[in-house]
Amino acid sequence: MVVFFILLLVPMAMQHIVIGSADINYEKKNRRALTVFFVLLTILVACRHESVGNDTRNYVHFFERFSAMSWGEVGQDSLEYGYAYFNKVVSLFSKEPQFFLVVAAIAVSAMIYPTYKRLCLDPTLSIVLFCTISTFVMSFSGIRQMLAIGLGFIAYDLTRKRKLLPFVLVVCSAVLFHTSAFILIFMYPLYHAKITKKWLYIVVPVIAIVFLFNRQIFSVLSVIIERYTRFTGGVSSTGAYTMLFLFGLFTVFSFVVPGDSKLDQETIGLRNFLLFSLVLQMFTPLHVLAMRMNYYYIIFIPLLLPKIIACRNERWSQVAILGRHVMVVFFLAYFLINVYTTAGTSSCLHVFPYHFFWENIA
Repeated sequence: MVVFFILLLVPMAMQHIVIGSADINYEKKNRRALTVFFVLLTILVACRHESVGNDTRNYVHFFERFSAMSWGEVGQDSLEYGYAYFNKVVSLFSKEPQFFLVVAAIAVSAMIYPTYKRLCLDPTLSIVLFCTISTFVMSFSGIRQMLAIGLGFIAYDLTRKRKLLPFVLVVCSAVLFHTSAFILIFMYPLYHAKITKKWLYIVVPVIAIVFLFNRQIFSVLSVIIERYTRFTGGVSSTGAYTMLFLFGLFTVFSFVVPGDSKLDQETIGLRNFLLFSLVLQMFTPLHVLAMRMNYYYIIFIPLLLPKIIACRNERWSQVAILGRHVMVVFFLAYFLINVYTTAGTSSCLHVFPYHFFWENIA
């Protein structure tokens, strides 16, 4: 698993070790570290063997099938027309499945990277969080949803600029890649809501009610799920409580550590995403679609926590700094241990062990 050591440790070293001129400032080192991470990640996703990722072989099969269809047949064969036509357009340049995987990997990174580059204050913390949360392994398995998540970053930029109509159009486009992307429609009001510590007297009881009555609430929502997505709405046990606990800790940290006067609109908006993510996570023990919907917001957490630490209240300054170091060490160790202990199992979507496409794998 050397490739994953390189993916994490090289960018982290670049943030803290001076390479070349000693005059390079902290912001430039941050940008270089983050750029190297995304370049390495894109290479790994693009050059993976089709055995890497639960669904990669299915996507290869779909690409070959869509490539052989006429334009009219493509539109009749899939509920998610955007993804189907994406396959067809790529096949005009090459019908090689590996070419398709390369194009998809580059497209996803091209949509996500600009926002990460603009907002990332601490590449080391952001990178270890990014690689630990579930969207990382999804990058190697779920092409349709990763493209929809990438469009979610374009929607985020339009949200930030208060461009409502283009935002709605982009969200509709994302739904054509993956039906779970309808959850992006909440991004606009969430971002612009001014939820501060004073709101916790209302927010905390609401979250508690959602948690206590999650099964009943989901039963009502299942009607919408079955009608407007390709998922069934039946309740099932997934046992997904660890991430719920983790997001709860992140939420407490994000409200306790910073001073409200130091928070700008973007940090408040990202913290609202975390709150919404916590609520969505309360439904993941009941249905896998809840986690699917949560991917669109979870991916912003690695950007939020460094901003929270940067806006720390003087009273909580030492706690914030210590918390940053603890998170880096814990999540780095967790990821690297996970790479070895889950290799060959389905718990990480068969991303580990990693193989390049030129390797001979049965």
